[in-house]
This record gives sequence, C-alpha cells and structure tokens, in this order.
Amino acid sequence: MRASLLVAFLLSATPLAAQRKVAVSEDATQAWRNAKEIFSSPFRYQKSQWLVVAGILSLGVSAHVLDEPLREFARERRSRVASFVFSVGEFYGSPLGAGLIGGGLYASGLASGDASTRLSGRAVLESVLYAALLTQILKITIGRSRPYARKGARDFNGLSWTNERWSLPSGHATMAFATSSALATRVRKPLASVGFFALATLTAAQRVYDDQHWLSDVVFGAAIGTSVGLAIGKLVNDEAAKSNAPASIEPQPIFAVQLPL
Repeated sequence: MRASLLVAFLLSATPLAAQRKVAVSEDATQAWRNAKEIFSSPFRYQKSQWLVVAGILSLGVSAHVLDEPLREFARERRSRVASFVFSVGEFYGSPLGAGLIGGGLYASGLASGDASTRLSGRAVLESVLYAALLTQILKITIGRSRPYARKGARDFNGLSWTNERWSLPSGHATMAFATSSALATRVRKPLASVGFFALATLTAAQRVYDDQHWLSDVVFGAAIGTSVGLAIGKLVNDEAAKSNAPASIEPQPIFAVQLPL
C-alpha cells in the first residue's frame, strides 16, 4: 500500500517538476532578451524620449542647488522615532529587501503554478538587477563623494573604486523605485501604486536623512529605477498577454502573509 502511494506521488509530482523546470528556463531566456532590450533602447530613442531625458537631467541639476541646505536641515532634525520610520525605507531599497519581494513572488508563483505571480516576481528581479547595474556603472564613473565625507556637494573625482565616492546616483533609491514601478505596472491598481511609491519615496528620504546621499543623488536614482521598472513591467505585461496569462497579479500568500496587491 505504501509503495503504491509513493509511486502515485512520484507520478503526479514529475509533470509538475518538469513544468517548473521549463518555466524557469523560459524565464531565463526572456530575462536575457529583456536585458538586451533595456540596454540597447537608447539607440532607438525618438526625439520626444530624448526630451524626457533632458528634462530629468535638468531636474537633477536643479536639485543640486538644494543639496547642502537639505543636508543641514536633515541633520538638525534627527530623532529615534524618525530613524525607526526611515529604517523601513532603508530595508525596502536594500538588495535584501528587493530580493525578498521579487524572489518571494517568483518562488510563490513557481510553487503554486500561478504564472502571473511568477512573472511579477521576475519583473521585480529584472528591474532591480538592470537598474542597479546601470547605477553602479555611473557611481564608479562619476566618483562623487558622499555627504558624510564632508567634502561638499561638488566633489566629483571621476573614475573611483571606493564606496565613499559612490554617491551619485543613489543605489537604494534606484532599487526602491525599480521595485515600485515594476509592481505598479503589474498590479495596475491606483491605491496599491500609491503605496508602492510611498515606500520608494521613504527610501529616498532615508538616504538623505542618514547622510548617505545628496538630494540630487536620489533624484537621479529614482529616475533610473522608475524608467527601468516601467519598461520591464510593460515588457512582462506584453509577454503575459501573448501567453494568455493574466496581465496583473492577484493577492498571493507569501511567508504566510496576505499581500494587498
């Protein structure tokens, strides 16, 4: 009897394991295609898109005027309560936070066979990875000193390999806005989107509050993360539409917590 039950279990589990293996393989292939699409897209920009880029650059440069005053404002208003609140934003924009959100959704969707949740997790992971890679390249190339180095907001050193000179753009802001943009594009519910971007904004504020970045750093980081997150979200939505999978995710229990998505 036990042997027959074991055989029945193995026969039922084998097709499911095979399906998951195929899904992971297809996701890896599509992720590579999306990476090529993202990093080659500037070569296909239209005039209107370059105007948007110019607008973002102008906004970041304008924010530079407030870098020093805002740093002093934040330093004068530090408190235990504020530090606790901002710690939520710090976690949300960290590699661990983004990895848990994206990886949790992906694993949950893969385990349950829910293609929509799996694709949403992959969208977050792709967005964070590609946006963070771009940001890191810029950090190394620009070499801007962080506020705590006390060298001023205009200390740019060019090619640098030390963390103290990796201020521009903000990596946490990049990852937070990449996560929020990808989720907002997938979920497509206004209230949920407000929550996602509120968390991302909290991350950006925390980086200035904790003296890790200048205002202009988080502005550029937010722009990069949002751009990549929206682009990946759209690519994944198009992929879901072609495969007849639901375009957006439904609430799924992850780590025994029902996420309000």
